[in-house]
Amino acid sequence: MNSSAGPKSMSPSERVPELDGLRGLAILLVVICHYIANSEHAPLGFWIHHFLSSLSIGWSGVDLFFVLSGFLIGGILLDSRESPRYFQTFYLRRIHRILPIYYAWIFLYMAVVSTAVLLIPRAVSLTRLDLAQAPKYLLFLQNMMYEPTRFQWQWFAVTWSLAVEEQFYLLAPPLIRFFSLRRLVVGLCSCVCIAPVLRYLALRHLEHGSVVAVFAMPCRADTLAFGILAAVAWRQPKFRMYLREHPAVLQRAAAWMLVGLAVLTWWLVRPVSVMTITVGYSWLAVFFTCFLLLVLSQTEGRVARVARWRVLRYLGGISYCVYLIHFTVNQLAHSMILHAAPRIYDLPGLAVTVLAALLTLVVADLSWRYFERPLIRRGHRYSY
Repeated sequence: MNSSAGPKSMSPSERVPELDGLRGLAILLVVICHYIANSEHAPLGFWIHHFLSSLSIGWSGVDLFFVLSGFLIGGILLDSRESPRYFQTFYLRRIHRILPIYYAWIFLYMAVVSTAVLLIPRAVSLTRLDLAQAPKYLLFLQNMMYEPTRFQWQWFAVTWSLAVEEQFYLLAPPLIRFFSLRRLVVGLCSCVCIAPVLRYLALRHLEHGSVVAVFAMPCRADTLAFGILAAVAWRQPKFRMYLREHPAVLQRAAAWMLVGLAVLTWWLVRPVSVMTITVGYSWLAVFFTCFLLLVLSQTEGRVARVARWRVLRYLGGISYCVYLIHFTVNQLAHSMILHAAPRIYDLPGLAVTVLAALLTLVVADLSWRYFERPLIRRGHRYSY
């Protein structure tokens, strides 16, 4: 890694291209996990099968999203904490960004299920129960009541993380508004320490404890807390100056964290275990926080240059829609065309997977151009 020009602070309205690139990297990791690692590929042979299976580490892209969300949302709130329109502006902007496309996805689900139940009940396995579960998705409670039917799983599997984000949006604004900076930092550090304990207790003592440990907000709050802590630190001139004058410190920290992550991969790509939900999740949070600070502080370094790649920044721009629909598109494409679960070990399976990826990108691009971006601009009419 190369050293760089000095880091700079960020204003609430500033768009940092490197952060779009990190979003793009996060969504790329998630898509690789779901389209390649989680598809059937055992017939390709022992070594190829195990290599492709190891790519399921791509699920950690969700943790990168969490760190980025904590850093960006926490930073906006920190910069605006004295605003008389603090809560009003924050929630109106979030509503314009998050809810329209998410609710459109839910209403499309309801339309599909209603049509199937009313018109072709014997031809499909859908029932009124699938329709009755819609309210929990509307209220972002799916990570608290995670018992989906197969079709719900195909349609909403990835949305547990959106529920975590929305619950974060409810908790973070009052904490940042009313806590002193010192108390906020103490609270965030406490969260970082307590969350792994909660995950361990959930896994050991609760029925469906692995679901709680992986999906529930209190158990996943530490990754978001790391992002807010990074936002607090980044707003201290002495901290940015230290990173500029000692670039090797962050480089070595990120390198050693990457080595540790390689060791932990054995557990991270396997079913949920104590090692995964304690050391694994916390290690990922620290690694991605170091990675984020490295990109921000060493803007001429190799990592930052990669983060500015046009393809990553493009993916980062459309990442929300891609994340929301990619899993469903792949599942339904294989089910409707090949009448089978996703696979990539033969030409038909590979072709359908590529088709699903292209369809996802096209829909996400159109959504961004004609739906999401205009709504974001409308939301930003509300000023702090």
